[in-house]
Amino acid sequence: MSNTPGTGGGGTGRLDGLLADAARRHPVRTAVVDGDTLLGYAQLDALVTETADALRQHGVTDGTRVGVRLHRGHQAIVAIYGALRAGAVVAPLDAGEPPARTARVLRSGGLTHLLAAPDTLTGARESVPDGWWPAELPHGLVCLSPSTAAPEQQSRTAPASGGYVLFTSGSTGWPKGVLLSHENVLHFARWAADEFALGPDDRIGAQAAFTFDLSTFDIFSTAAAAASVHLLPTAVRAFPRSVVGWLDSERITALYAVPTLYQMLLHRGNLAASPPGALRIAAYAGEPFPPAVLEEYLTVLPHTSFYNLYGPTETNVCTYERVPSGWRASDPSTIGAAIDGVTVDLFDEHGRRTDSEGEICVAGPVVMSGYLMDGRVHDPTTELRFADGPRRAYRTGDLARRTPDGKLRLLGRRDLQIKRAGHRIDLLDIESTLAELPGVESSCVVARTDPEDAAAQTGSVDAVRLIAHVTGSAGLDADTLVAALSERLPRFMLPDEVVVADSLPTTRHGKVDRKRLLVTAHPEVTE
Repeated sequence: MSNTPGTGGGGTGRLDGLLADAARRHPVRTAVVDGDTLLGYAQLDALVTETADALRQHGVTDGTRVGVRLHRGHQAIVAIYGALRAGAVVAPLDAGEPPARTARVLRSGGLTHLLAAPDTLTGARESVPDGWWPAELPHGLVCLSPSTAAPEQQSRTAPASGGYVLFTSGSTGWPKGVLLSHENVLHFARWAADEFALGPDDRIGAQAAFTFDLSTFDIFSTAAAAASVHLLPTAVRAFPRSVVGWLDSERITALYAVPTLYQMLLHRGNLAASPPGALRIAAYAGEPFPPAVLEEYLTVLPHTSFYNLYGPTETNVCTYERVPSGWRASDPSTIGAAIDGVTVDLFDEHGRRTDSEGEICVAGPVVMSGYLMDGRVHDPTTELRFADGPRRAYRTGDLARRTPDGKLRLLGRRDLQIKRAGHRIDLLDIESTLAELPGVESSCVVARTDPEDAAAQTGSVDAVRLIAHVTGSAGLDADTLVAALSERLPRFMLPDEVVVADSLPTTRHGKVDRKRLLVTAHPEVTE
């Protein structure tokens, strides 16, 4: 399954080049709207250049790995673009994460510089090793870095021209950095701008965290089209009715979000009573869209085009489907076909192409450079023989079946990774973190979805419940474990329930019986 390349949004080969190109073509057009702060393209481009120059003076050069630990806002956009323009490999980080988690990200990714601001500096200081010192940069930024950089660490950086890193959950308890080249991100950004026919008059509603791959659309597709990105205020997001009002008052024309948010806007935000009149593109990804909710949306917003975008962080979006206007909940749902310039096919467990059920494998310009782990780049891709010959490919772990019209229908996964409100979580990551806590001897984390639960049918955040089953020394307390996990894991990875047991059920082969743990929250132990 392959498509031909699109025209893209300009000839630049760098992500920061999208911004420079937009600034040349539309200097006075609004680039970013962040509450009361408005930045035009020429103004934003100048701030980015000043930031890049300052970073170079503090040791940032081609391939330097730089973390950006800022709250989502215009300052973070300046920092991201500035580090890219300085030639860095840029990793957006969550300023709300526990410092211990950020410290693991820094070590795993081999990051040597960390950008912060006065309101995130305390957590940033707690995250970095001893010997890192702060230096003030323009526009309220602070750069923390060691007094001397390790040349051997920088030599392991790839690609040398810089790139983008999005950290995901890893099975060892250490985050994995998905290393994306400029080309990887550019290909998706330009494709989306073309497919959605974005232009300077469009107003993109940005609600995703910058650590989430959905944000590459908000930041870079917007620049490719010289459109304006409007950042949803954090205080507003907690109130669905306010979000609906914001979409309308800001005259948002395109929104890319997880289905959970769309559902909340419809059922809790009363969107049907006051639909955002300017919205013409509603794209979603990260989890299945509850069929009944999607059908209702097609009725409530008949002039809005809905797009189902599929792809793991390692490839970003690799397939898509524009939902037919007459689609009904009783109709089959697919993840569509490959985006332009990308090859997607199904392979069996022996690495052979199959026309029935198989694992989704992706080849082409969206496939990542590799993982950043232990400060090094590890390439998990493999060579597979597609219809047009051998290709470097990424095996997604997702299983699918091809429909008679050539589209793909998602069936599930082959491993212990799940999606929760759009976030990918490796259950082994949580188990590895539990294993480090005092008194814990063994653990098993399961993800339960009750088909009889109304929340599960509507696709709410609570549809997937994480339950951690733990054994250990006498006096091991569930509340204490929850408190300890909250200091080490992002909120979306925290178990909803911790069950302390004398022992865990096992299979006849002596392995922990995960299926038994899924049956009930308090299973009896099997011999």
